[in-house]
Amino acid sequence: MRSLNIPHQVADATPDALVNLIPALKGRAKITTTLRVAPLVWICLVLVDPVVRGQTSIVAALGPHEVVIGADSKRKISEFDPSGGLVGVTSTLTCKIQKADGFYFGCSGPCGEVDVTSIIVRLSRRAGTIQNKVEMAVPLVEDALNDMLKDKSQNALRRYSNKPTVLQLLFVGIEGQTPLILGVDFHNRRSASGALSVRAGETQICEKTTDSCTHLAIGKTNAISNFTRKKGSMDFLARVQPVVGVERLIQMEIDEEGDDVGPPIDILRITRRGAQWIRRKHQCL
Repeated sequence: MRSLNIPHQVADATPDALVNLIPALKGRAKITTTLRVAPLVWICLVLVDPVVRGQTSIVAALGPHEVVIGADSKRKISEFDPSGGLVGVTSTLTCKIQKADGFYFGCSGPCGEVDVTSIIVRLSRRAGTIQNKVEMAVPLVEDALNDMLKDKSQNALRRYSNKPTVLQLLFVGIEGQTPLILGVDFHNRRSASGALSVRAGETQICEKTTDSCTHLAIGKTNAISNFTRKKGSMDFLARVQPVVGVERLIQMEIDEEGDDVGPPIDILRITRRGAQWIRRKHQCL
């Protein structure tokens, strides 16, 4: 079992609606200033900045003729003031398995803030293999992350720079007759002058169950990593069906990281015949 470089985050989906409300809220704030509405209302609208945190658990597993992806459902929305102080945290259910043209994917990190879904779905419509499409999407996601960081204050940047990995992507599909998993990490980098930027790491590819790479996980993976270090864990994963293994690994994270990772677990199975939902909530179309 290998996971991406993680420091200890279905139909064509749109970006997280809460994140998209930010420009609208700021626009309303300007209007209320013009109309001389009570200052307290203006302060609440401008200073509370909703941010969707990448605290999630997404796991993919290969079988001889299938690939399975599963994800938890909990999404936390943290609100910060301009000084970087936490104002409040709420949570909601969301579908973290998303559909593109020819494959499915999951994201951990500030996925809605940089509109990762739109970037990937748009590029997936181009001709090419799954790997080609992923390779085209990676530099655009990298650019979007860097553009996002440019607009952040120094205090706000701390929310993205406190860990070496800012965003992770996981892709699954069938290429010809071969089940395939691809994973990409986007890492924080600091220049000699101290400027922060994001660079994508090498794409990790799992495509044969005879290889040591049969599973990839992104987001919260502490419990998964601890389990796979135990003697006999890989034998267990090799014996069980990928659906069972994926569910078991995500449930481990839910049990250990219940504040950040939560049920229900959505599971999608992909074979040469197409995609089949094994378990899904109504948010997964």
